[in-house]
Amino acid sequence: MARPIRTYTGKSYFNDSIGIGVIPDRQLTVAGSISSTKEIAGETIVGNWRGNILSSGQVNVEGIDIKSTNQPKGLFLKTTGDGTVIWDPINEGDEFTFDSNDIEGDLIVKGDIIEYASGDIVFTKTSVFTGPMTTGANTLQTFDKTKFKTAKYVVTLSNSTPTSTAFEILTTHDGLSAADGTVYGIVTAPCDGTSLLSDVTASVGSTSIDLIITVAADCTATVYGVAHY
Repeated sequence: MARPIRTYTGKSYFNDSIGIGVIPDRQLTVAGSISSTKEIAGETIVGNWRGNILSSGQVNVEGIDIKSTNQPKGLFLKTTGDGTVIWDPINEGDEFTFDSNDIEGDLIVKGDIIEYASGDIVFTKTSVFTGPMTTGANTLQTFDKTKFKTAKYVVTLSNSTPTSTAFEILTTHDGLSAADGTVYGIVTAPCDGTSLLSDVTASVGSTSIDLIITVAADCTATVYGVAHY
C-alpha cells in the first residue's frame, strides 16, 4: 500500500524505502548516478571511490587499517612522485637518508651496511662473515678485492667445549696477489683454556680478500668486518 509524503515546515520526507529506476532493497536505491552540490553524509559508504583525491579533512583514520588484498607480503607503500603511491619492495641500491634526530631506539639491519662517497663510489661496507672451521687451515672469503683496498676484522672463534678466542686483524692488498695484515688483541675464554687460533694470514683470492685461519680444534668463525675503498 502506498505511503504518503509527510510534510513539515520547511522539510518533507517519505516514510518508507524509495527506488528510483529500480525496485528498492535499501532505504534509497538508485539505478544510475547521484550528483550533489552539497555534502553526502552517511555512517557507512560501500563501493569503489572514483572521485577527487580525498584530503585529510575528508578521511579520518584511527590507527592504520590499509587493505592489501592479493598483494604478496614484504611490500611497502612508496610514493611515486606524481601524487600516487604503490606497493613496492625495498630493493638493493634503494637509499634511505636519516637526519640526526630521525632515529630513536634500535636500528635493525638485515644485510650489509654500505656508505657511499661522491660519484656513487662505495666508501665503506660493513658485513658479517661466518663459516665452520675444521682443525687446520681454512679459507674464509670476505670483501670484493676490486672495490676495497683495506679491511678491519673482529674475529670470534667458538666451539661447544665451550671455548672462545677473539682477535682483530687489519689488512691491505695491492689489488693483484699480495696482501699484508697484522693480528692483535688475541684473548681466550676461559683464561686458562687453549687458544683456538693457531695462525691467521691475509691473502688475495681470484675475486675476494681472504682470511686463512688455522685453528687448533673444530669451531665456528664469526667475522665482523669493515672494508674501506
